[in-house]
Amino acid sequence: MPKSVQIIPPDSYPPLLRKGDLAAIARALRSSECAERGAKAIADQADELRKAVLELVGALEKAGEAPEISYLVHEIRGLAEPAGLAGAGRIAEGLCRYFDEMENLDLGPDPAVMTLHVNAISRAARHDDEAARMSEQVATELALLVNRKLTEIKTLLHC
Repeated sequence: MPKSVQIIPPDSYPPLLRKGDLAAIARALRSSECAERGAKAIADQADELRKAVLELVGALEKAGEAPEISYLVHEIRGLAEPAGLAGAGRIAEGLCRYFDEMENLDLGPDPAVMTLHVNAISRAARHDDEAARMSEQVATELALLVNRKLTEIKTLLHC
């Protein structure tokens, strides 16, 4: 026999913090000491984050369908910069923006745009110093491509 479900209104839960503590906690979180400790924690995990990003990039290279590519690119976007792969993160950000815009237009993404971005993300994530410098230029050029494609699509839709 199924048990009955009891719904508890959110206001019935006790607060996690007292109202008087909120301001002190907000000040502590904005302090330079907290920022330094956070930066150190991220720096201490940079190698692990980099490994995670490279695993995601490997999966991205094997992904075939737009939804899977979109999911992986969104993950890479969030992890790349703290992993020391800012160029790959910036390129991923551009593809995420493209996916979001295409979804808002209720259209599927262009496979060529996806492929260009995936290849650029892959190269940027596995960069040497020279490729790292080029990643920013590639991200800029891909962003221009995405902007042009989106403008063309929007123009065609509004004709």
